[in-house]
Amino acid sequence: MDKVFLGIVLLSAWLLGVPSARAQQATERYIPLGQSPGLSWRYNYIGPIRAVDPENRTLTVVGPAGARLIGVTKRTRIWLDRTMLESTSLSGTFEDCQLGRTVEVKYKDPARGEVADWIKVRIAKPQAPPAPPGGGGS
Repeated sequence: MDKVFLGIVLLSAWLLGVPSARAQQATERYIPLGQSPGLSWRYNYIGPIRAVDPENRTLTVVGPAGARLIGVTKRTRIWLDRTMLESTSLSGTFEDCQLGRTVEVKYKDPARGEVADWIKVRIAKPQAPPAPPGGGGS
């Protein structure tokens, strides 16, 4: 009887864990950059884009551990995080990965850290140009 009970408990725990992982995958695009439970700042790489190579489909991102070269395949999902604009996220393209934009990268294989599974690109309000010295009047 104890083995049957233990089997039911283990099976229930496994079944409850699988849907939550799938649910996070399905909703990941809506989670703001840097706030993915259990992933952000632990397994994912976050930082500004310092170089873009469209020919080789790579990005150079500078984060806490230095610069990393990240491969972007045609299967890499790219999402535009528009929470700073108080708007919903959208699907993006490689062209949305522009210099200076902050990104969060989840690798297909975190141990190797070469190819992105998904990338969130932060879309922020454009900065106003600085005011000219002396008030700008002529």
